[in-house]
Amino acid sequence: MGITMDKPPGEMSLTDLAEHCAYEMRKYRRKEPCDDKYCLEIFRRAVVQRSDAAWTVLRQQFHESLRLWMGRHANREAALRHEDEQSYIDDAFRRFWQAVSEQKLAFSTLAGALSYLRLCLNCAIMDTLRAYSRPKEEPIPDYGQSQLDEPSVEDLYHENDLWEIVQSILPGEKERRVAYLHFHCNLKPREIMRYCPGEFSGEDEIYRLKRNIVERILRNADKIRWRLSDK
Repeated sequence: MGITMDKPPGEMSLTDLAEHCAYEMRKYRRKEPCDDKYCLEIFRRAVVQRSDAAWTVLRQQFHESLRLWMGRHANREAALRHEDEQSYIDDAFRRFWQAVSEQKLAFSTLAGALSYLRLCLNCAIMDTLRAYSRPKEEPIPDYGQSQLDEPSVEDLYHENDLWEIVQSILPGEKERRVAYLHFHCNLKPREIMRYCPGEFSGEDEIYRLKRNIVERILRNADKIRWRLSDK
C-alpha cells in the first residue's frame, strides 16, 4: 500500500485520513511503531467539529478492535446469551460518544482513545450481565460489601482483567466508588448523590472525580495496554 505524506492531517480529506488510519491501525495491532496523528485527526473532527461523516469513519475504523476485544472478553459466552455481538459494539460506541461529548475529552494518543473505548465495551457487557442477573427492583449493593454466598455478577466484574487494572490506577476509595457507580451501574451524578447521601459534597465533586478517573486512564493507557497484552 502506497502512503503519501503530501499534506498534514488537518488538511487531508476524510477519505485519505481513513486510508492512513487503517494502515496505522494494522501496525498498532501488530504492536509495531505507528503514527497516531491520522486516527487522532478523525477523532478531532468527530468530537470537536461534530462531523457526522467523521463519526461514521471512526466507527468503521475501530469496529474491528471492538470485535476482537469482544472475542477475548472473559464473560463473552455469558454476555452472548442475552445480546448479540453487534449490540454490545453499538452500545460501546454509544457510551464512548456520550462520554467524549459530555466531558469534551481530547485524546493525545491512539492508545488512550482505544483504552477508553475498550472500557466502554467492558461496561456495556457488565451492565447487561448485571441487568439479567438481578431483579430490577433490587437496590444497588453497597460497594465493597463482602459476599459470603456464591459469586454475583458484581464479583465477576471486579475479577475482570480490565476492571482490576483500572482500579489499580485509581488513587482512593472515592474514585473507585464513582468509577463503579458511573461506569458499572451507569448512574448519573444526581443519581449517585441520591444513592450515596452524605458521601459527596455535591454533583460538582462527582464530575471532578469522573474527570480525574478519565485523565488517569488516559495517562496510563500504555500501561493498561501492556498489562492486558500479558493476559
